[in-house]
Amino acid sequence: MIEKRIEVADPQLVDKAAREMGGLAMGCTDAAGHVMAVTESIKRQVAVLGELQNVVGSLEADQRQATDAADEARTLSERARNRLSEGGETIARSVAEFGELTALVKSMGLQMTSVSAAMAQVSRTIETIDRIARTTNMLALNAAIEAEKAGDAGRTFAVVAAEVKKLALDTRSATVEISMTMESLNREGGVFLRDLTDGVTRATAAEKAFVRVNGTVSEVMALVDQMDAQAEDIARATNMIHKRVCRVGDELDGFSEDARANETLLGVAHSRMGDLETRANEMLDLIVHSGFALDDRRFVDLALDSGTEVRQNIEAALAKREIFAADVFDTTYRPVEGSNPQQYDNRFNEAADRLIQPILDRVSLSDPRIIGAAVTDVNGYLPTHLSSKSQKQRPNDPAWNALNSRNKCNFLDDATARAIASTADFMLTTYRQDLGVNGYRPVKNCFVPLIINGRRWGNFEIAYVD
Repeated sequence: MIEKRIEVADPQLVDKAAREMGGLAMGCTDAAGHVMAVTESIKRQVAVLGELQNVVGSLEADQRQATDAADEARTLSERARNRLSEGGETIARSVAEFGELTALVKSMGLQMTSVSAAMAQVSRTIETIDRIARTTNMLALNAAIEAEKAGDAGRTFAVVAAEVKKLALDTRSATVEISMTMESLNREGGVFLRDLTDGVTRATAAEKAFVRVNGTVSEVMALVDQMDAQAEDIARATNMIHKRVCRVGDELDGFSEDARANETLLGVAHSRMGDLETRANEMLDLIVHSGFALDDRRFVDLALDSGTEVRQNIEAALAKREIFAADVFDTTYRPVEGSNPQQYDNRFNEAADRLIQPILDRVSLSDPRIIGAAVTDVNGYLPTHLSSKSQKQRPNDPAWNALNSRNKCNFLDDATARAIASTADFMLTTYRQDLGVNGYRPVKNCFVPLIINGRRWGNFEIAYVD
């Protein structure tokens, strides 16, 4: 049997391997954070895509309505054009008929003027007949006088003179009646002529108005033709837009499906990266527990010593009855009214500020690589914090408060939950610290369980950069 001597490995190489493992754990944490950021970004993009799909759907519906409206407008303009064409023809016929009527009225006016002239001539003739009748009457009267003088010899002549006189009187009576009738006719004819003249004037004005209406109808028909042409152009444009919107919608659907598929793949990748991060952290924690990784070990020792100091301070205060166990383990968190981010009070706050905060401040200032120290109970509640992180909140300034008023808050993240569930004397893990606009940085965190008089209260923790 050949025996070989097993030599102890070079401690520096083991420490280097431990540092490399720490670097791996930090890299896994950083990569997992980036994958998470990309996943969240894709989720937001998928949500935006969903909104875009809704917008495109609404736009498609609007375009369909616009197309229907354009088609309806074309139909209405076609109807209007047909109606206007029919109306124009009717108006044109009416104008022609009204022109003929106006011409007839004018002709009647001219004829009435001729009738008036003839009646005037008749009146003058009647006056002449009347003068002749009066003269004849005078002659008959003289003949009767002369017949009376002649006696029996003029008796026959007297009879003739009497008949002539009677004829003259009848003629005068007839001329008087005719003259009265002519005067009445002249009056009626004058009124009728004035009315006829007024009618001719109004008919002429109406004819001109009809001509203007006919011109207006022609202009409206021209406008309707233009509107019909524009409606046809709009219909073509909306139809083209509708097709393009449908194409965009199809492209968005395909892109959304791809994005959701990528989101699923990234979710799987993030889950696997999380598993790798957990295993890397477990290996780092195991290496540190094995006594290697000297760089990390001194922070672990500092956390263990500081956690012991915190425990001793609390137990001493309990022994002196300065505080009571019910106060230390109080989990009745009362919301601080008006706080943003939300803060909570409990009965341990004042004692924690007195017994724990000085230790947190001292540890935080003991090494430039330490970025903070804190205590959290089993629910992730911080009854106190560093002095610089325990300032009074400013009203209406949540951003400042989130940086400077972190006490009395609850921060139960995955790492804190795993540390609370751990029964080891310490747990070393890594996480990504959010630096706001400056991005993130990988941080190591050492959790030490705080057991007060045999009862688990929570953890003491130190965060530092590698």
